[in-house]
Amino acid sequence: MYFKNVFRQPATRGISAAYMQATLLSYGLFDEIVSGFPVVGLPLLRDRLGLSYEQIGLLFAVGSCSAMVLEPIINVLSDRHSKRWWIFGGLLCLILCFVVAAFASSYGVLLVVFALYYPAVGTAVGLAEATLIDSNPARSVAIMTRWTLLASVGDILAPLLITALVSLQQGWPEICWLAAGLWALLFLLTVAQPFPRCEAVGIKAEGSFVSSDDIARAEPGVIPEEGRVSTWSALSQAMRNPALLRWGLLALIPDMVDEVLLGFAALYLRDTLHASETTIGWLLTGTLMSSLLGLALLDCQPWLRRVASQVPHRVLAGMAVVVLAGMLLLLTTHITWLAGLALGIVGLGAAGWYPIAQAQTYAQLPGRSSLVRAITGFGEPLKAALPAIVGLLAARFGLLAGLALLGSAPVLLLLALIGYAPVKESQK
Repeated sequence: MYFKNVFRQPATRGISAAYMQATLLSYGLFDEIVSGFPVVGLPLLRDRLGLSYEQIGLLFAVGSCSAMVLEPIINVLSDRHSKRWWIFGGLLCLILCFVVAAFASSYGVLLVVFALYYPAVGTAVGLAEATLIDSNPARSVAIMTRWTLLASVGDILAPLLITALVSLQQGWPEICWLAAGLWALLFLLTVAQPFPRCEAVGIKAEGSFVSSDDIARAEPGVIPEEGRVSTWSALSQAMRNPALLRWGLLALIPDMVDEVLLGFAALYLRDTLHASETTIGWLLTGTLMSSLLGLALLDCQPWLRRVASQVPHRVLAGMAVVVLAGMLLLLTTHITWLAGLALGIVGLGAAGWYPIAQAQTYAQLPGRSSLVRAITGFGEPLKAALPAIVGLLAARFGLLAGLALLGSAPVLLLLALIGYAPVKESQK
């Protein structure tokens, strides 16, 4: 019996690790599904409490501001110890937020819920992503590709679930209960499994070196004490890392060709090209499907992932040229089906931008993924302000001007790559 247990342990541990990694990977899917509920179900919430447009806008603004303040602090603190408790706390907070939202009868309560909800999502989902990267840094491109792919599937499932609930004569409380149930399911799946160990090696700090043996003996997800520097010293060093800042910027640029572009492209198709709502729906669905195709190609082709890991700047530059061609077609055509084709080209070309850039961002500080997230979190104000900037530009100079600003994304990406030289493995 003893020898049977000995021989079974490695296989059991391998299976447990695979299940845990699959569970953590599903956080991106759950996030996009549930995060879409308050957006798609917004008319139900408005009718329930009689909210004005100003009140609705303030809800999301309060949530975004709360996340911008709290998330960097949480990321820095979570880098010192195991991320598991932060993830559990974030999940419990999400469950509580939706339970309270289901019973909410006043606007003040909703403000508190949104102020807690946004940073709780960033804590639970963001640190799950960070834990995955720390558990296997060598496969960061594959991890981020699958994470983004599942998140894209979640984007599609969210409105379908809301439509199904509405067709069953369900309202805002039932949406909240479904959201709370999904987060509770994810909590139960996570708490029942062991967290993966950090596999980052060679982290230098205060003249010490963390070996793989040191990390293997440490608690899962925790870098040994001798491999740490003080929180503020680590943050200061990271802020002076030019490679980290470059890749952090590159990871922000994809937001210009994401939901914001789709929103203003829909307005362009309706107001300028006079397309019907049905046609717009089909064209935007085609764009989302082309993005899924791009991510699936990156995920299913090992040689493409290998090239994206070894020479990411060249892969991103090639993708940027494809996106630039699509944006030029979108900005110059006055034919609806050509505009749809242009959006499909943009979706296909830009699909791999974020997973490749984010994976390289994490690679700049192996084993310190939370610290990386804290640094890149300083770019959140720019992301939050982007829709307003595009809207002001479109209001003053027309929709084409707003789309042209978003269309500059591939040019910005190419400019950010100028002078980039990959670091050889022997130099790391």
